[in-house]
Amino acid sequence: MEKTYADLTIIIPTLNEEEAITIILHKIDECVSKTNIIIADDGSTDRTKELVESFDGSIDVLFLDRKEKKIHGLTISVLDAIKNCKTPMFLVMDGDLQHPPDKIKDFYDILKKDYELVGGRRIKVLGKWPLHRRLMSIMASSAGKISLFLRRKNKVKDIMSGFFASKTELWQKLLVEKETEFTLEGYKVLFDFLKIYPSKLKIGHVDYVFGIRGYGESKISSKVIWLYFKSLFKKA
Repeated sequence: MEKTYADLTIIIPTLNEEEAITIILHKIDECVSKTNIIIADDGSTDRTKELVESFDGSIDVLFLDRKEKKIHGLTISVLDAIKNCKTPMFLVMDGDLQHPPDKIKDFYDILKKDYELVGGRRIKVLGKWPLHRRLMSIMASSAGKISLFLRRKNKVKDIMSGFFASKTELWQKLLVEKETEFTLEGYKVLFDFLKIYPSKLKIGHVDYVFGIRGYGESKISSKVIWLYFKSLFKKA
């Protein structure tokens, strides 16, 4: 009998990803059949919505259109998708093919073993990052780890990774009480969650190779970087 993933929802935050979105949907369909996807779109002005709604495959795809929302950002897009999630488990990944779809099964299998959170860990980065980008990543990761250590919070091996999976109910309950404690316009939703979540978690990890962005443009800006470093000192 073919293994299906009907109890998993894959959340993909997007903003103008028309070049990659159809490719990633097909790749996911090849890797994990009969699963669910929420495209949490933050106001794309290209053909992203059209391409998502015309996709024909074994996976159930919902286009969550956030263009009329007052607050925009990757974090709030992911949180809105989690609130709309109907399955017991979810996984978050980028829509630009830098997160490999063939690793979804590994996240799923670990979650099924009663883990509450599974973090992705980048063991290799393809391509050449500019020196300033590498230094910024090292500084941000180190500062985040120190912040979590001082708060005595849960930790994952790669807090900068946007590739992770967890239990839906756990997040939905937290959002009822503490959604405003997230940096909603930011990009590091996993770091915010670890900073805010009050109890110990059973955490697993999946190693992966971080791919080259072959489509679209990076959404990281000076504002996003400032919001992250500001959140390091924000009381939770």
